[in-house]
Amino acid sequence: MKRFVYPLVAGLAILTMPVVGACQKADEQKPAAQKAEAAHEFTQAEITASVPALRDLHGVVYPLWHDAYPDKNLAMIKELLPRMDTLTAKLDAAALPGILREKQAAWDEKKASLKSTLQQLHAAAAADDGDEMLKQVEAFHAYYEQLVRTIRPLVKELDAYHQELYKLFHYYAPDYDLEKIRAVAAAMAEKLPALKAAELPKRLAERQADFKAAVEALDAATLELVETAKGNAKEQILAAVDKVHTAYQNTEHIFD
Repeated sequence: MKRFVYPLVAGLAILTMPVVGACQKADEQKPAAQKAEAAHEFTQAEITASVPALRDLHGVVYPLWHDAYPDKNLAMIKELLPRMDTLTAKLDAAALPGILREKQAAWDEKKASLKSTLQQLHAAAAADDGDEMLKQVEAFHAYYEQLVRTIRPLVKELDAYHQELYKLFHYYAPDYDLEKIRAVAAAMAEKLPALKAAELPKRLAERQADFKAAVEALDAATLELVETAKGNAKEQILAAVDKVHTAYQNTEHIFD
């Protein structure tokens, strides 16, 4: 009997090994995007250009700038310092959402200036140097405004477009998930009519012509991506994605 058991078991092993190997091979050949998507789900917070800690800091910046500073109320400035310390520390610890990752360097630079100004304000307050206190309050307010401008979308239509581009450029294109590339390219194209009709704020009205030209270039690049993605030429599709990203950056730089 032993002579017949071994061939039977061995035969089952031989039959099983190719099946297991095939399953493993099929799993290895799954698109990287499927693995990435399983580990990553977009949240509204990730694609919203907002930092709640910066908004919270406005709660102390407002009375500091609109009440204490114009009235040269040095006592009030000193009273606000503990709140400034707490809220600035929270801002310092806050992370930028994913959609603002390209703003990180500018954000860190201006945040460092804000913190340095706060330290100088403390020193001026300790020395009872009123003129220096007012000077540092003015600087603190200026750096706060710079932080706001660093992350605040000036044109909501461009921000809506960027929310789709973020997914494309940082996830779908690197993973080359063609199905999602096609879907998000179409979604971006749908944002373009509203973007092309957008008007800049009055203070930037002189840049409207440059903005319009940049948006037209973005429109052309997006439509080119939509058409290219209908095929399956990977290099051409990824080149079209890069072209769209560059066109978006050129549009955004209008506000620099």
